[in-house]
Amino acid sequence: MTDFRSLLYEAWARARTRFAGVEVGFDDYASHATRVIPNNASLDAIAKLHLEDLYIATGCTRGDPSAVRWFETHALPAADQALRSLDSSAAFADEVRQRVRTKLLAPSADGPPRIAEYAARGALTSWVTVALVRTALSLLRETKRAEKYAGGDWAETLVLPDVGDVEVDYLKQRYRQEFAAGLTDACARLPARDRTILRLHFMDGLNIDQIGQIYGVHRATVARWIAKSRVMLLEGTRQFLAQHLSLAPAEFSSLDRLVRSQLDVSLGDLLGHDETDLG
Repeated sequence: MTDFRSLLYEAWARARTRFAGVEVGFDDYASHATRVIPNNASLDAIAKLHLEDLYIATGCTRGDPSAVRWFETHALPAADQALRSLDSSAAFADEVRQRVRTKLLAPSADGPPRIAEYAARGALTSWVTVALVRTALSLLRETKRAEKYAGGDWAETLVLPDVGDVEVDYLKQRYRQEFAAGLTDACARLPARDRTILRLHFMDGLNIDQIGQIYGVHRATVARWIAKSRVMLLEGTRQFLAQHLSLAPAEFSSLDRLVRSQLDVSLGDLLGHDETDLG
């Protein structure tokens, strides 16, 4: 524990210099960090976290005016370019920022503001940018009254269109619920960032350039992330079905074609109901 506190103290000292003018006491910072960092995390893993950014998150969680000013001056404008790519009007950007400011900084009825959920797995500005872009996309859907998917539980309302393959279409109807359960299980096993990126791409329709702007990486990196996640989902769904269904080899070959053909079709609805992977 001494090493852990020493690591936190060093990060807190760096943050005081980096965020000059923002005052957060070490005890408050350490208490907050202890709440959001998993108990079983190794020192090496903790050292790789964005611990300095937790300084700002701690101040905002406690409602410190200097931390809130930094958040408004630096974190909220970080997504301006991404917002302009969705709607170029200043009024639109202002509305999005106000919604996110309220969502992240306003205390809830039964607990602290949502910024307290920031777990330092990525930069705070990237975390806020994801929230801004998702809020912007929700606002556009509200304005245009064009929800891509209707409500209800995704696994119950999932529609798998015919693919022109008699065997696959038969299996689609026979194993509809099992396929939904397998994909849900595989998706839950993905890292939080990967789920967020897939959601931005398949549910919200962002291209790899726009996602690259959010995370500050090249479009090729985003493409690799998405490709890797799709492979993980494909393998995870296959394994689930193999474990839960008794199939002849020929049937499983057809089911494998079903998984491949319906994966992207299903991702948007599945991921659209999960908006919490921002840490």
